[in-house]
Amino acid sequence: MDDVFFVKLAISFIVSGTWVVLSTIFAEKLGPKIGGLISGLPSTVMFGTLFIALTQNAGAAVQATTIMPILGGISCLFLLSYVCLVKRGLWLSLVLSFIFWIFLSASLVVMKFDNYPISLFGYFLLLGFSYYLMEHRLNIKSVLGKKVLYTPGIIVTRGVISGTIIVLSVVLGKMGGPLLGGMFTMFPAMFTSTILITYFSQGVEFSSATMKSAMLSAVSVVIYSLVVRYTFLTLGIFLGTLLSIAISFSGGYLVYKLILTKLK
Repeated sequence: MDDVFFVKLAISFIVSGTWVVLSTIFAEKLGPKIGGLISGLPSTVMFGTLFIALTQNAGAAVQATTIMPILGGISCLFLLSYVCLVKRGLWLSLVLSFIFWIFLSASLVVMKFDNYPISLFGYFLLLGFSYYLMEHRLNIKSVLGKKVLYTPGIIVTRGVISGTIIVLSVVLGKMGGPLLGGMFTMFPAMFTSTILITYFSQGVEFSSATMKSAMLSAVSVVIYSLVVRYTFLTLGIFLGTLLSIAISFSGGYLVYKLILTKLK
């Protein structure tokens, strides 16, 4: 890996770490719906597709988007697994959820999955299934967070935890080529960072409620991959990225206004 890539990693660490810190602070100040909205917006995928395009080419980034929607669906199952198991222990729930995510995602890579319409269909199917169980079977409800004193140590620790997790996913994506790169670009790094921070600062119920909101707002990640697919080759990497951000963030805001605000 060259020096330019290390600079990109450093930028990814700083920006993504700041992103998670802000999302968890907003969640604790304004509730899990706002925190879920922010943590569900495209961040890892934004950096991942951009870095794939810059370190390889725009075509490789577009190829990586093929697998992204269905991996987003598998991430919904990751969150469902976490919520189902977390009362038995944080680390047990995370380890088993990671094993589940890696097994399903790696299976797609081994099969050389390459069908975008099926990828989209799979995403919405798994999203609907996961949301139904969280809302109607597990009865995950929004709860108020307790007051947290934000010392410099707490803020820096949160940033380091989240930045490190996301940088690792970017490195693995760089090493694996477009398909494996797409897999690790969709690695639930932002979800994991937010889980750890909300769990230790606010507890099980608040963390679970934030993840339910994040799962729904993560529709914006799939929107982002869809726009990248049709803009990187026609408009170029940077204009395509800006347009993808604008459209996906608008989609995330609509999800918040039309759905998240009505959740219990």
